[in-house]
This record gives sequence, C-alpha cells and structure tokens, in this order.
Amino acid sequence: MEDTSLRRTPVRVIIVDDHILFKELITGVVNDMEGMSVVGWAQTEAEAVQLCQREKPDVIILDLLLRPSSSEIIALPRFRQVCHDAHVLIFSGNLTPATVRRVMAAGAFSLIGKSATLEEFRDALREVAAGRTYFSAEISATIRGLVATARGRQVGGGQRLTEREEAVLVHLARGLSSKEIGAALGLSPHTVANHRNRLMRKIGLHRVAQLSVYAARQGLIEPDAVAKPAARRRVS
Repeated sequence: MEDTSLRRTPVRVIIVDDHILFKELITGVVNDMEGMSVVGWAQTEAEAVQLCQREKPDVIILDLLLRPSSSEIIALPRFRQVCHDAHVLIFSGNLTPATVRRVMAAGAFSLIGKSATLEEFRDALREVAAGRTYFSAEISATIRGLVATARGRQVGGGQRLTEREEAVLVHLARGLSSKEIGAALGLSPHTVANHRNRLMRKIGLHRVAQLSVYAARQGLIEPDAVAKPAARRRVS
C-alpha cells in the first residue's frame, strides 16, 4: 500500500463536478489538508478525460452526474481506462442502490455520499490517497442490502450460500482484496479469507478468477462487470 506520509511531493487531486460552489468548497478543504493539492477542475466527462491526461493526478474526486447528460452517470469503465493511474473517490448525491450496483460493477471505486460530514470526507480522501478502498457506512449498508435481496441461492450439492458468503463473493468478483472487503463489510481479512474458502468449496470453483463469471450468472453483478484475467488485481 502507498503511504502518503512518505511522499515528498503533494498528492495531486482533481475535482470533477459541475457545481461551482461545491468545487470551491472542496478545493479549500483539500488544499488545507497536509500533503494534498488540487491541480485542476472539470465540469464534463470530456474535460475530465483531458485534465486527467494532462495533469496525471493521484486522486480524482468524482461526481457521477455531469452536464449535459444529467440523467446518465459518467461512463465509469472508459473513465477508469483513461485515468488508470489515479485512485477515484466517488462523492455524489445520487448513490441510490441501483447506482451503487452500477458503480460496483464498473470496478473498485471508493464511494461516499454528499450527505457525509467534512470529517468523513477527509478520512475518505486520506484512505483513497493511500491506495485503499473506502466505503462510507451508508454505502456499505446499501451493498449489504443489494446482496441480501439475492441471498439463499442454491449451489451445487443442494448447499446454499449464506448472506455473508454472497457479500464476499460480490466483492471478490470485482477484484477487491481481503483487506478491502473486510473494511467494507466490517470483517477481519482472516474472516474474509475463511468465507472465501467456504464459498469456493460450495460453488465447486478452484480459482478466484472464475468467481466473477459465476456471480454474473447468478445476477449478483452485471455481465459486463466480468473482468478479464489480465486486468484483475491479485486477491490477498
């Protein structure tokens, strides 16, 4: 993991949001944080891509709804591809369960809502800048709720995955590490590893790379969220 306390240069941050007042507020908050510096602002997806290519930021604070297409969320997979070196903190007021599901299907993004306090925002930004995934308590509860709606599916041999095993499955299928899953679900990495081993025995799979395909077939993630093996992060 990257430790921002060891960096000699400030963490370079860009803000992608079409509300000027919000941008000015967050710019002030970020610039007041030790080791952080806002180096740019974009109001549209196209501007964000250009800004990312030019400034090569370490962290992107991203709203999901940008003009002119305010009814559609930003194209996260393409955005991630272009800005692949940056850690992304989604800070949005549109984090409904359906939106959270789409975000999780697009990759390992960190999420907090705009109802968060400034203290929580600062905590989230520090975690993301250090290379760790962050979910606010509200978002973690939403993720658990999404999994709970599909709990109890029967797998091979008549066995059923528990709600906790399905939650671990969803996160594993998207490439999160045991530590990141533990942070999202309030579990230790060791407990996550135990759940992972049990669910793989139940499903009859022997490789973590196969989990996203299984999860998509079960309707736990969208089919287009199935990651290619070469793009998958190592699960620890």
